[in-house]
Amino acid sequence: MEKLYVISAVGKDQPGLVHAVTRALGELHINIVDIEARSIRGYFSLFFVVDLGTSGYSEAEMMKNLAPVQAYFSLGLHVESYDEGRRKISKQMMLVTVMGADRPGIVAAVSGMFARNSVNIEAIKMIARGEYIAMEISVDISELEDLGAFRKAMMDFSDETGLDVSLRGDDIFQKPKRVVVFDCDSTIIKEEVIDELAKIAGVEKSVRKVTARAMNGEIDFDQSIKKRVNLLKGLTTDQLEKLTHTIHLTPGAQELISALRFMGYKVGVISGGFSFFTNYLKKQLNLDYVFANELEIESGKTTGRIKGGILGAESKAEIINQIAEKENISVDQIVAVGDGANDRFMLQKAGLAIAFNPKEVLKEFSDGIITSDDISGLLYFLGAPDSLLKKFKNNRKEKVL
Repeated sequence: MEKLYVISAVGKDQPGLVHAVTRALGELHINIVDIEARSIRGYFSLFFVVDLGTSGYSEAEMMKNLAPVQAYFSLGLHVESYDEGRRKISKQMMLVTVMGADRPGIVAAVSGMFARNSVNIEAIKMIARGEYIAMEISVDISELEDLGAFRKAMMDFSDETGLDVSLRGDDIFQKPKRVVVFDCDSTIIKEEVIDELAKIAGVEKSVRKVTARAMNGEIDFDQSIKKRVNLLKGLTTDQLEKLTHTIHLTPGAQELISALRFMGYKVGVISGGFSFFTNYLKKQLNLDYVFANELEIESGKTTGRIKGGILGAESKAEIINQIAEKENISVDQIVAVGDGANDRFMLQKAGLAIAFNPKEVLKEFSDGIITSDDISGLLYFLGAPDSLLKKFKNNRKEKVL
């Protein structure tokens, strides 16, 4: 017959602590049926569920055998009878990542958001510390009535608090991510290339109006790109070349891509912009894939037309399929990052969808959101340790391609 007890212990971290406690239990033939242990900022916490039912020893005898260990390691030791409490067989586990500038009240705000939505916290751990923090939180959503409504609540929470959040499956059998693809303009780079071309052509205001309407989903992307490219007629190849040297990478982009490649990811850009620039970007960042529209050029000048088919919103999603087929992986193993309405199908198709400083229309298609100027926080959403990101953050200066 089971006779279960809960043992919790906290003390300064030191070698041999776990062995000493478990040896004291083993000497009495007390079976450990569950265990969790963790080191936090120099302190070590132990949590056991033990069964005295088959050992023949009492709680008092167990405590007597643990007393020398408690004294030697200066442990705060607590024992109580096990009461099953909230133990569910059919949990629906998901992993939430929260990151942002450190300040008092973050954990209270996050836990409050979960409580209001009947989401139970199972575990919390810090994965980055300092002025900027990141936390991974394992949650059970089995009592959640509407996952879509909860995703929206998380996005609203992000807007209200300035904290970046993501929600993804916590399935241990989930296929690992293998490829990360980015939108280009206002994602991997700070600027919208078409707007910069418009400045050179002297049609900036006209092009910006069409760009804004397209990014907000007010007009069809194919229609908008045709209108804008027509306004760029007459630009020279020399002007296009000069522009490539004035575009700025988004802060953290170069470090992020270096870290991703170090981790073994393939990296690509799928852009509704132009190939003259994404091809340059491919060389500078050593990208595996680039896809973009091609400006038609005759006699060294743009004609105001796009050569071949238009790479629009639906095409971006189809390219996800193409990459998956070429890499011999499923689309669930691809991460997509974008900012505007024309990225929505790409994000819907991918296994993990992250919106970077997104237009409002994109949020409902996203698993996570990054609202800072620095895109490197994507690594935390992929579960990478803080030490890896710091390795590639030696130079924080703004980079010009």
